[in-house]
Amino acid sequence: MKRFSALLLVLALAVVFTGCAKRLSKEQMIEKGKYLVSACGVLKEHTPLRDGKPEMSKFMSGSNIGYAGPWGVYYPKNLTPDSDTGIGLLTDDEIVSEIKGDTGNVPGYFSDYYKNLSEEDLRCVMMYLKSLDAVVNKVPADLKPGEKITGAVINLAVKQAAAEAPKKAEKKAEKTAKKTSASKITATKKTAKKK
Repeated sequence: MKRFSALLLVLALAVVFTGCAKRLSKEQMIEKGKYLVSACGVLKEHTPLRDGKPEMSKFMSGSNIGYAGPWGVYYPKNLTPDSDTGIGLLTDDEIVSEIKGDTGNVPGYFSDYYKNLSEEDLRCVMMYLKSLDAVVNKVPADLKPGEKITGAVINLAVKQAAAEAPKKAEKKAEKTAKKTSASKITATKKTAKKK
């Protein structure tokens, strides 16, 4: 009897706690998704530029400026719900998989920002993207490593090398300082022996 009572208590608590979990409304999910997209800052790259400024009439509709790296060249895709050039024909689960980078269509460099979000957060981002105005905007096809680049690209490999350059210079300076210090010690010892 005690076992049965304990089981009933556990079941009652489970019902209470799962029933108390707050579910977000559609509007709240969209707002949270908008916040996450803005906070992560990566998806802004999916808006075309005109004269160096985001073309807000084509917000999130993809870009003709590619990102070059070890993966080749990746062109940010149209993330509006357009059925021809955007995500309009994808299911909710397919959109979430794309955001996480599970499909392999997006280089890890870009999907890393989103892959560790909770399932709820990913669904909020998906709901936000689906709430955008559908914009027709076909972006160039991605290029594999070694394929000829014909348009504008941002070379992320160069940015990474530039970021690593100060570290290399610092290590070189440390080695030079050690050699100089060792030379001074050797010279001091030689001078001491002569006296």
